[in-house]
Amino acid sequence: MNLDVVVTDSAGNSLTDLTKQDFSLKLGGRPVAIDYFTRVERTAPHAPDLGIEPPAGILVENRKVPDVNVPGYFLVYVDTGHLTQMERARALKALRSFVSQLGTSDSARLVLFDQRSHELTAWTRSKEHLLSALRQMEASSGGSRLQTEIQALQRIDDSKRSEGDPWTRQSLARAYGEQERGQVLTMLHDLDAQISTLAVTGGKRVLLFISGGFGMQPGLAMMQYADPQAMLTAQEGQSMATRVEAMVRRANASDITCFTLDARGLMAGVSERSGDRPGHDPLVLSDAPLTSRAVSFQARQNSQRGMNLLANDTGGFALANTNDFATGLSRVYRDSSYYYTIGVDVSALPSGNYSEVVVYTRRPGVTVRSRRGFAARSVSDQGHDIAQAALMTNVEIRSIPVTLRVGAIVKQETLYDVPIAVTVPVSALTLLPEGAAAKAEAEIYIGAIDDNGLMSDIARREVSFAQARDCADGNCPFRVRLQARKGNLRVVVNVRDRATGRMGTAKTDVHVE
Repeated sequence: MNLDVVVTDSAGNSLTDLTKQDFSLKLGGRPVAIDYFTRVERTAPHAPDLGIEPPAGILVENRKVPDVNVPGYFLVYVDTGHLTQMERARALKALRSFVSQLGTSDSARLVLFDQRSHELTAWTRSKEHLLSALRQMEASSGGSRLQTEIQALQRIDDSKRSEGDPWTRQSLARAYGEQERGQVLTMLHDLDAQISTLAVTGGKRVLLFISGGFGMQPGLAMMQYADPQAMLTAQEGQSMATRVEAMVRRANASDITCFTLDARGLMAGVSERSGDRPGHDPLVLSDAPLTSRAVSFQARQNSQRGMNLLANDTGGFALANTNDFATGLSRVYRDSSYYYTIGVDVSALPSGNYSEVVVYTRRPGVTVRSRRGFAARSVSDQGHDIAQAALMTNVEIRSIPVTLRVGAIVKQETLYDVPIAVTVPVSALTLLPEGAAAKAEAEIYIGAIDDNGLMSDIARREVSFAQARDCADGNCPFRVRLQARKGNLRVVVNVRDRATGRMGTAKTDVHVE
């Protein structure tokens, strides 16, 4: 396990003069030895601490790799569902400054989400492409969750003014809560899938999540606004915490640091209906009674809890209740460029078991940030991540050559039958003796995604190829049939040689009609 650790002083400045002896580590509540230690500064590793090497040996190791860089991979995910146009424009202005700071070895990928995700750039080092994507993002529409909230508020306010029945207002709040829950679940599901595109990269992995927040208890604040005496049922008040915690575990297992930015800025206490100004909160009016203002404060906290959890538990930080986005994003890049990497042998840990991680330092008066948990990703998880990442972006693995072909598509009653043929050269697989014959074992992962971003589950199959029987012509075949609706599909296959762990991907675009 490699653990990236950031240490800052009371002013937030990164400290770069600590040594291996300044740190200690607990994994699952037990002290563990630090097997490797190095400092990373401006994407170049410095002073590898080999533990048992004498000083002369360390100098020799340094001279071997004088120009080695640690590339950065930044997934920028902008959720505009609860942002006004002005707030989005202000966040994008800060993002342009952030892009200008990226180094020559850094890559970034931009994703816009409102009801569904839109990839604006695949992984790229081109700042020109990234800045063009930001201009495209600024011209897009957004605010779907915000508009849903405003409409619910207007209906509840109309009911109050007409002295309508409290049960009517509660019914409106419950309907809103159900709709908000569906919208938030869709966004979290997509964000979790996008993490796979980071998990398969190398170097420093960073998720930058920019949003106007999302309700951890959808509908709770609206119900309090509609009727302070009313209560949500257990099912209606169910928290999103379990889903966010699962996302945290997945990020920590893949060594991904998450930073979040609440693009609403400072809470100014004005209503969206009073004008498009920074710091809006529809749940409070400037002349609202104290009860409504308290509800608005609770709504803001509720919408920030998930963002705080995602950032703090993965070693990043949450930028909230500030209008100085540019300075905050500069801190994000600085933390991604100045840090320590601590290596620990976790080979004895079974995959899937999540353990708490705590890093300590002897230096007084400093802040230490690192991910707070770890679970080893199984080889099946890794194969799944690669297939999912290949579906969503320009990721390709070519350690094994894979050919993917689509056969004749046949219409069934409501769906279409899409035959898929996969071939792998037998020479690319590891043949193991089985009596007088030989066979190879592989895992095949397959999935599809349509034009609307709807993605299938990634199916996994274990396959054995007998060299003489299945691969007589030098190629090992695998066939599967997909069920699809009419439209355009991207199909991806990832093949993993079980003996060596080597993988290969193939993808094709299919028009189904």
